[in-house]
Amino acid sequence: MMTSRKLLIAYSFLVLCFLVSLTLGRYDLNLTDILSILAGSQSGTMNANIFYNVRLVRSVEVVLCGMALAVSGYLYQSCFHNPLVSPDTLGVSGGASIGAIIAILYLHDTFLFRQAFSFLGGIIAVLFSLFLSRLIGTGKRTSLLLAGIISGALANSAVMAFKYLADPTTQLAVIDYWLMGSFSLINRRRLLSTAVIVLPALFLTFLYRFRLKALLLDEEEAQTLGVNIKRLNRLCIALSTLLTAASVSVSGIVSWIGLLTPHIVSLLFRSSFEETLLLSMPVGAAILLLSDTLARTLTSAELPVSIITSSIGAIVLFVFLLTKRKGYL
Repeated sequence: MMTSRKLLIAYSFLVLCFLVSLTLGRYDLNLTDILSILAGSQSGTMNANIFYNVRLVRSVEVVLCGMALAVSGYLYQSCFHNPLVSPDTLGVSGGASIGAIIAILYLHDTFLFRQAFSFLGGIIAVLFSLFLSRLIGTGKRTSLLLAGIISGALANSAVMAFKYLADPTTQLAVIDYWLMGSFSLINRRRLLSTAVIVLPALFLTFLYRFRLKALLLDEEEAQTLGVNIKRLNRLCIALSTLLTAASVSVSGIVSWIGLLTPHIVSLLFRSSFEETLLLSMPVGAAILLLSDTLARTLTSAELPVSIITSSIGAIVLFVFLLTKRKGYL
């Protein structure tokens, strides 16, 4: 299948999921309503307010986060030569969690503080992992993985300690809900804060997609071809960290999208590196859109989105491993 045809199929599915996300919810909007709102015939009505200030903003945010997590996951899997690596391998999610919890506990829990501290916490956690990997000093990929495990364990320990110190009647519930991920608090300003980081990072990933293919090479092969694999790894880590931290800082922990999406692309399209990278964007966004739509429509109260993504992810990963074992991949 040609790349353009694959992209057409993937983006067509994304558009379909986007329309479903816009129409479904506690307040129903059909396609006729949406067309009339876009035409301006329902200006100032409840329908227009819900469409522009709630549904559209939230759906665009979900698309950005889905693309960010999917691309980040695939970059890490390519960098570490490990199909089971996820965007939080170097501790970015754990660090972001610590930052958000500090804001919840000690900074009056305004969303601006929570987002800023979460983003900074994710960046600091990755820098700490890189520092640890230099101290460990074994093989480059091995030391990074070990450093990420250590950083993640320390972050989980800190999260549990903060939860123990939190007020169980008020703060603890807020912390637990944030750790399970949700897009319920998204507005235009938060969407903008995500877009100014995610869009440039995705654009850079697109520009460097042919160079990033060298991530699949062993270090010896890269040296033979004159590729500076260390610089390429640093670029991969920087892009992945920015994408993941920007997403986690506004939505909380969204599980499985980064790990799951490249495998779905592999199952459906049998793609090259560049194709998988490009296809991961619409596929990751579509999966997260469907998960978010289910999270806010399945029950009377909105579910944390990671409940849905984890369920879908576990099933799809099992199917992927089963088909791979039987030789279909």
